[in-house]
Amino acid sequence: MRVSLTWENTDCLDLDSYPGRDTLKVKRTSGTAAAEAAWSKSLLVKAEGAGTVAHAGVVLPRLLADRVGLTGAFRDVLARRGFRPGRDRGRAVTDTVAALASGAQCLSDVEAMTAQVELFGPAGGASDTTVLRVLGEYADRLGEDGLAGRALARATAKVRSRVWEQIVARHGRLPAVRVAGKDLTRPGGGEDVPVLVIRLDATVIAAASAKEGAEANYKGFGFHPLTAWCSNTGENLAMMNRVGSAGSFTAADHVKVLDAALAQVPAAHRREVLVSVDGAGASHGLVEHLDALNTAGQHGRRGRGVEYSIGWPVDARTRSAIEATGEGDWSAGLTATGGAEEHAQVVELTGLLRHSHTGDLLSGWPGDMRIFARRTPRSPGEQAQLGQDPNWRYGAFATNTPTGQVQHLDVRHRTQAHVEDRIKELKACGATRLPSTSYDRNSAWLHLAAHAVTVLAWLRLLALEDDLAVAEPKALRFRLLSAPARYVCHARKRVLKIPTGWAWATHLADAFDRLRALHPA
Repeated sequence: MRVSLTWENTDCLDLDSYPGRDTLKVKRTSGTAAAEAAWSKSLLVKAEGAGTVAHAGVVLPRLLADRVGLTGAFRDVLARRGFRPGRDRGRAVTDTVAALASGAQCLSDVEAMTAQVELFGPAGGASDTTVLRVLGEYADRLGEDGLAGRALARATAKVRSRVWEQIVARHGRLPAVRVAGKDLTRPGGGEDVPVLVIRLDATVIAAASAKEGAEANYKGFGFHPLTAWCSNTGENLAMMNRVGSAGSFTAADHVKVLDAALAQVPAAHRREVLVSVDGAGASHGLVEHLDALNTAGQHGRRGRGVEYSIGWPVDARTRSAIEATGEGDWSAGLTATGGAEEHAQVVELTGLLRHSHTGDLLSGWPGDMRIFARRTPRSPGEQAQLGQDPNWRYGAFATNTPTGQVQHLDVRHRTQAHVEDRIKELKACGATRLPSTSYDRNSAWLHLAAHAVTVLAWLRLLALEDDLAVAEPKALRFRLLSAPARYVCHARKRVLKIPTGWAWATHLADAFDRLRALHPA
């Protein structure tokens, strides 16, 4: 007969031994649970925090935009004859950009953040409908192709030139891209000068609802914008929103975005440029345009050196050249830090393609174009697709760089992966939350998200140090931009007091002082 145990049956708490197994005494945990809850026993949470502000660090990107002249540039571009808006349009745009840089993802987030009068003033905040109107006005300043119009492009280029002067003044030169553990530079004027690296890449912005221009693509449904970035500083140079079905290999779009990016680069830094594109750039239109931009061979020091490193398809002609190589032709690759890469090998295929038994397989391409291949062993159990090598994975790229070791050119091309970090930052600054059904307003929103990435890049270079100078937006928001503060007025000054217990309180205050020290535009 079975009888249910009651609280009076205490024998089960004793340690009893049975042949082959032991049963331990069950410990009571009520004391531990009470200790764990003790910290919240006398804690109250009330929405009565007068004199306190959230996201106090948003003053950094906001002040930076003012100091370098970005606010005034937007104000001048958006100005209309005979129209005086109730809210300053330059202020509204840069406040939206500052909010996106600080973590806002949508219109309601922007409205909530800018509604703090202690930080943005009584006229600083803007409702979501006001921001939508501002987006419409900004969209009117874009060209038919979605790129910045002439007035807007000139205004931002002027601001960028001023910012780069400040960057050079602080660091001594423009930051250099690291390739194989070394700076990518060129000789010039007694000291090496960093090579300017422009990277082009497209991305997909998903649309969860029917929006104008949202169409099916290879990743789902949405938009397919094309972007250009300066790898030296991490800022956006050009943004072109495109419909979802826009092609990846559209040479005309690549050419427009490249020209818009080059126009944003200050003249003093256009002498030596490297353009990096993934396999979508392997088109006659783009390569021939890059070849025409490279005037150093014709005009010498008065010309401009434009080199490119573009992904190349591993098609039938490339595979035929790979099959013609011998094992001794392959060289060990390099890692990103410059060490030997044991399991990767590289080889040049230019001679095999130019002088194959069937003729010149690169006929019609520029004569100075070189083709390189890279191979890595397949992982155990990895199945090759039909027609592919069962043992090796192959990749290829094209360049017009006339000299340099094969391994160095290979690792230089692989730095194209850096652009994925910029795309990630773009999406972290609200690019995935398009606010309108209007294609033009959504294009304007993408431009503001790109400006947010640019402002964060300038903030790192002009005001931050150590690990904060290379931190991603997520880390910057946690450590600086989202820091709370107490707002007080003292001696005719408005003061934000960051809690001394916050580990990065002094970093925030020092960054603010550095931005205040910048000469206002």
